[in-house]
Parts: sequence; structure tokens; C-alpha cells
Amino acid sequence: MNLSLRPARPLRAGLAACALAAVCSAAQAQPARDSAPAARPAPQTQTQPAAAQPQQTSTLSRRAQAYAKLLEGQRYFEGVRSGTLTLDGLKRAQAAFQQAAELEPTLSEARAALAETYLITNDLKQSEAEGLAAVRANNDSYGAHRTLARLYTLQSGLADKSVNREAADKAVGEWREVIRVHPNDAEAYALLAEFYVATGREKEAVEALRKWATLPASMEGRFYQVVTQGRELSPDAANARLGEVLLGAGQTAEAVAAIRRAMAIEPDNPRYIQLLGEAFEAGGSADPSVIEELKRLVAQNPSNIGAAQTLARAQARTGKVDDAVATLKGSIGAVKPGGDVEKLQLQLALAKVYEDASRFDEAVGVYEDLLTSRNIKDSPLANDRERRFAVSVLLEIAGLRQQAGQTEQALAAFDRMRALLPDTDPTADIQKVEFLRSNGKRNEALQGVRAARQRFPEDARLLRLEAQTLAELGRTDEALALLRPRLKGDASDFEEYLFISSMLMSAGRGTEAVEAARKALSLASAADPAQATNALLMLSSAQERAGDTKGAEETLRQVLAKDANNPTALNNLGYFLTEHDQNLEEARDMIERAVRAEPQNPSFLDSLGWVYYKLGKLKEAERYLSDAARRNPTSATIQEHLGDLFKKLGQQEKAQASWRKALSLAAEAADTARIKAKLGETK
Repeated sequence: MNLSLRPARPLRAGLAACALAAVCSAAQAQPARDSAPAARPAPQTQTQPAAAQPQQTSTLSRRAQAYAKLLEGQRYFEGVRSGTLTLDGLKRAQAAFQQAAELEPTLSEARAALAETYLITNDLKQSEAEGLAAVRANNDSYGAHRTLARLYTLQSGLADKSVNREAADKAVGEWREVIRVHPNDAEAYALLAEFYVATGREKEAVEALRKWATLPASMEGRFYQVVTQGRELSPDAANARLGEVLLGAGQTAEAVAAIRRAMAIEPDNPRYIQLLGEAFEAGGSADPSVIEELKRLVAQNPSNIGAAQTLARAQARTGKVDDAVATLKGSIGAVKPGGDVEKLQLQLALAKVYEDASRFDEAVGVYEDLLTSRNIKDSPLANDRERRFAVSVLLEIAGLRQQAGQTEQALAAFDRMRALLPDTDPTADIQKVEFLRSNGKRNEALQGVRAARQRFPEDARLLRLEAQTLAELGRTDEALALLRPRLKGDASDFEEYLFISSMLMSAGRGTEAVEAARKALSLASAADPAQATNALLMLSSAQERAGDTKGAEETLRQVLAKDANNPTALNNLGYFLTEHDQNLEEARDMIERAVRAEPQNPSFLDSLGWVYYKLGKLKEAERYLSDAARRNPTSATIQEHLGDLFKKLGQQEKAQASWRKALSLAAEAADTARIKAKLGETK
């Protein structure tokens, strides 16, 4: 999405409807300070000059006519509150407000009302002009400040999650003015909080949300609802959003308290229950009273799968795995006929509980039961939906076997997958080759991918997989020879250059990787900011590989300047600083924000464990590095970090085991040499 301030253009249907339904007439919504009683003619006296009487009468008459037109316009505009405002009524209202403004140019109410009508018709330029005119006439005009705030909010891109800072700053300024004039305006506090979150001002966001949470429900919630894609303007929604932001800021205990306040108002709201689960996932409070509250919810309604899943996760996190299993099995048994989706969600949650407890055989058993329930055996599946289901289940089984160190059984899962798929589908071959690569069996992977390419010569995924495997074997020129004929010399080469850059990095050719990343950046589409972000992230990694540490840091900070909460950039910059022993506290804060955004990302967990290692907090380091290794057992980097940690802890056997595993997984010569040195082996 374009970050520049967009010119006035037709709003998206949702926002146009929002503006029509959300704005209400100035007469209905404005506090008393925004209106003034109609002026009455002053009584004449004997000393009043006779010549002044016609002029004063004329002035008072025009003012009276202006107020009459204002009231006329408000009558036509009345339908906006009920959603019955017609185009004809809007035009009549606008004409009446315009006449009122012409009769009395300083009548702020007329200007504010005009600003609203122009906002509805999407004439943003004229809406802004009238709103500013109303403010000049009366700086306490609630209606004018609110219309300007809404206008700048629309222009800011907040609804699209792509904030234009100039428009955002204007919106923030106007919402603050709304609060100055009307101190208990829930919409103003709620949208201020959204702007603060979007611009990385967490402390101010929390303060705004805390204030909003104390206010009664608002009748003016439609605009906020559309801008935030469905959030309500109510006290329970305020507490839930407060909990969400606190959770993102790492204040988990306060987050749980806020979420519980939301649940006290709406106990069965699935989003609030999900938020509470996220708090537990992030290492939040294990307060027994919270668990008891969840038990009560599940007991009252065993089919409330959100509550059951959250309770099971909480029980598992406190070490009560069997209780978690019992909770989920009880809810599975309570699912009513026809609730196949709910049952599947609970079964997947059960498998996850087993996996997190390293009870891999039981987790596999859950997935095998899923296949059996669909009558999926060893013959090809004719239904595409069933094929997708079988592939996803077998991938999970292979991953579990891999975590358990059962390599042959993992490979057997891919053979089962191939038997279920038609001969025209290379999915099983691709997955098997990826598995072999990730386990350091690159020669076998190369043989497998070349055999698959003979059967699927036009499949670009297999070609890239062969190139990647060749690069990891040190045969980078052969890999490039496969890829270069695919370049077309136009914007469609963007993805190809990104891939080439990544491949060159894995081959240790950093300078060439930088060139490829810069080429991708030059091809990034202006209509898709995500492309430029991805190219910059690749460029920063390539720069570091090429030894340009300053350039790598500057590139990452460039990403964060545009998107302060980009989790990948936060993680990468935090890890970069950690590797160079720079600003370790800042690095930890960045990585923690990344982990809060993606709490199950093994790379982020590894980064957090590594910065704790560098900070000398070995208990925390072991927690996160072990979790990372469990989630990705084939990462050479994670295994090497674990080995370093175990050595620091004096656990030599564990250190040697982790380093040996890292050595088997390492692809680059520099990594191999470093790990061998740690193992005391010769190069």
C-alpha cells in the first residue's frame, strides 16, 4: 500500500458506508458549547440613532434566516442517525447548510455541518476547508473537530494498516481537540490508541485505552468499527484491546487482568478467551483463579472449544499435562453431531499438548486417528480436499517423527503421501527432498530432486530446490546456471533475484548476494510495499554476510522507520546487535517484541535465547533455546547455540552432542570449521 498521502478519490465501499452511518447531525451530537441560542433583536431605546435601526434589523434578520436554514438542514440530515438518509435528503441538507453559512459566515454550526456532508460525499478537500472554517469561527466546535479527525483518519491509511505519518499526526491532533472539547469521548480515546499503537507509542496507547475502558458504551461506534475492521466501541472491547496492547508490551500480568475484566462483561466472547490463551502462550500469569474461572466456563458449556483449548494450554503450562488431555478429551466427547470443525480443532489442540510435552507417539496417534476417521488408507485419493487434508496430516506426522529422532519413520510418511497423490503431483517428492536437506543429507536430496525433475521438468519449485541443494554442496556456479535462463529482464524477475540472493548467501558469496538483493529492490512494485520490505530484509542479511555490518544495520533501521513493529526486522536487528555485542538491552527489547508477535517462531525464540546467553542470564537462555530446538530440530544455528550454552553450564556431554548435531546440519564451510574447532576436531 502506498504510504504517501492519497488525493481525494472514491472511498472503499466499507468506509463510504461507515461515513454515512457513523456521522450524525451537529445539532444532535454537539455539546452545548458548540451551539449558541438564536440572537434576539435588542429592544430599541429613545437614544438609539434612527439611522442604525434598518442596518441592525437587516443584520438580525440575516442571522435569524441563517439559523432557520441551519434547522432546516438538520431536519433533512436527521436520517443519518437511523441510516435512512437519502441522496435527495443529503443534497437538501447540504444546500440549506450552505445558505446558512452564506447568510452568516461566522456561524460555526453551519460550517461544521457542511464539513460532515462533504465527508459523506467523499469531497475530502471541501470537507477539510469547511471544517477548518468552523474551527476558525469557534475553536470549541466539537462537530468540526470530530469531522476533521475522521477525515484525517481516513486519509491516514489506518484502516489499511499502512499509516501515512503526516495524515496520522493531523488525525491525532484533532482527536486530542475532540477530547479537549468533550473529555469523555470514547471514540476519540479509542482511535488515539490505535494511532499510538500503529506508530509504536505503546505507553501513550495504554494510557488512552485505560481512559476509554472507564467510559460507558458509545452510540457512535460505526466509524470506529469499520476503521478497525470490526472492533466495538464498548467497555469490554476497551479492556480487551488494553489487554492486547499490554500483552504486546510484555506486561502480561496486567494484560491478563484487563482481559478478565472484558470476560466479566462478555464471558462467552471467543476473542476474549483467545486473548487469554495468548497471554498464557506468552508466559503470562498462571494464577489459579484464572484456571478455576476457565474450568467454570468449560463445565457450564463443554462445547465452548475456545475455553477448553485455553484451559488445556493453561494446565499444560503449569505442568498438568494429563489434566489438559482430560479437558480436551472431555470437550471432544461433548461435540454435538455435525460439529466436525469444532472436533477437529480440539483434536489438533490435543496433538499439540502431546507434542509440547514430547509425548510424540501419542501425538502421532491423534493424527493417525484423524486419517482413520476419514477412511484414508494407502490408495490414491480422488477428492482434492481429502488429498490436502492427508498431506497436512502426514507432514505433521513426519515432523513429529523427526523431533523424536525417528528419521526412517519420518521418510516413510513421505512415501505414504506419494501413494495417496496422483502421479501428476510432485508434493511428496518436494517434501521428502526438503526433509533430507534439513537433516544434512544433501547428496541424497540432490539425487531425489533430480529424479523428481525428470518426471516434472517444468516445475519451478523443483528447479529451485535443485539449485539450493547444489549451492549447499558448494556447487554454486552449477546452481546459477540453472537459474539465470529464467530471468526475463522485467519486473517479473523480482522473486528470482530474491531467491538468487538467498542462495548466494547460503553459499557464502555475500558480495554477489548484495548485488542480487539490490536488483530485487530496484524491481519492487510501488503498489506493494511488502515487496520493498522483503527486498530490504534480504539486502540487510546479504550485507552482513558480505562484511558490511554498518550497511546491514542501516538497512534494518530503514525497514523499522517505515514499520516500527515489523517482527522480522525487529528480530534481525536484535540478533545483529547481539552477534556484535552491541546494545544488548536494546537487542533484547527488540527480540522480545518480535517473539510477542510470533511466539512460536523458532528463529525468534533462538534469538531471544542467544541474547539472554550474552547477557549472562543462562536460565532464561536455556528456556528459549530449548524451545527453539524443539520447534526446529534441524537448525544448525540453534544446535550450536545450545552447545555453547551447555558448555557455559558445565554440561560437556550435552555440549558435544549439540555441536555434533550442528555439524551434521551445517552447510557453509565457515560454519563447519567453527563447529569442528569447538569439538576439537581438525579442519
